[in-house]
Amino acid sequence: QGIAVHNGDPMSDADYDNELYSFHGGSYPSGVVDRTNNIDPSAFKQDFLDRIIIEPNATISNGAELDGNTLKVNLTVDFQNSVNGNYKLACALVEDSVTGTTPQYYQSNSYSGGSSLIDVDGTDWSTLPSNVPASMMVYRHVARGIAPSFTGAALDNTSYSAGDQETLCFEFNIDPSWDQSKMHIVGMLLDNMNMVDNASSTTIATAEMQGLSSSCGGSTEVIYLDGPDDLVVYPNPARNTLYVNNLRSNSAGSLML
Repeated sequence: QGIAVHNGDPMSDADYDNELYSFHGGSYPSGVVDRTNNIDPSAFKQDFLDRIIIEPNATISNGAELDGNTLKVNLTVDFQNSVNGNYKLACALVEDSVTGTTPQYYQSNSYSGGSSLIDVDGTDWSTLPSNVPASMMVYRHVARGIAPSFTGAALDNTSYSAGDQETLCFEFNIDPSWDQSKMHIVGMLLDNMNMVDNASSTTIATAEMQGLSSSCGGSTEVIYLDGPDDLVVYPNPARNTLYVNNLRSNSAGSLML
């Protein structure tokens, strides 16, 4: 599953972009495969082939419930091998076929007039201008958000055996301008080294068919809210006391129950 984390344009997600910065240090174009070393996109193929043969320790399934513009998601991890350590889950939303008409949707092209870079559709980026007009661009796998953060949410335990299962719950607010039919829910299991052990990718519709886990509704599960402050709110539902983590020290506001 490709995830395109944009920078400096209307498709940017600040949380995702800022945290990915630790890998590339502001050097563009760049990318990572399974969150290993920072590489040039022209080198993706070999890194992918090196990683794809490594057996993952678990599989992930996605469930979802969409209510208007509120998307509730569960990621369920099924361990295939015994593991120890601090494993985590992160949930991302990506959108395909994104276009725009303003200059902000132009694409900076570092390959213009230089080394050949052949896209999946056969386009050679070296033949395109250094600033590709919006009319020529259709953006794939655009990162729309990641919850609870780039570094993920810790699983409950630090030791799992083959056959063990755990579910975490997430919630997203869908921008009405996004095309839900072109979106995917991407789950990522992060290992002790914060690399991606395995991932899942389903359309919203497919995840809805799977259904939302009962542990994500009317339970005491932590809910991770994707937003400007990545709030963590629990328990859910709350009766007398509601805990909110990750508030900035200078935050001010009110909470109505």
